[in-house]
Amino acid sequence: MAQRHTPLHLAADLGAAVLDTSITLWWRWPILIAAGMTSRDSAELNRMVSEKVAAATSGAIAAQTETMRIASRALTGKKTPHAATAVVAAALKPALRTVKANAKRLGKKRSKKRKSAAR
Repeated sequence: MAQRHTPLHLAADLGAAVLDTSITLWWRWPILIAAGMTSRDSAELNRMVSEKVAAATSGAIAAQTETMRIASRALTGKKTPHAATAVVAAALKPALRTVKANAKRLGKKRSKKRKSAAR
């Protein structure tokens, strides 16, 4: 059974994304600022761009899939409460997952560098 999405669940997901985004930006600002100066962090820059494209594409496909699921339920006479919220949640899910993964990955990556520098 599909997960039920309410406006409250969507707001909670977006609140968590704000925290994850701030962590990610905290670690990526130096890379973004230095982007015009050196190609030292070009791998991370390329990863940032490709993640954005992949998340946008996955989100668009997920939104279309959810819209078709809601439409097919409507054709059979079944109602979908909070249909618009379900479409938005489906569209945002890939981006929210990427933001959360980046916050974890970058936090671990930087803490490892700090530990090795302290030795």
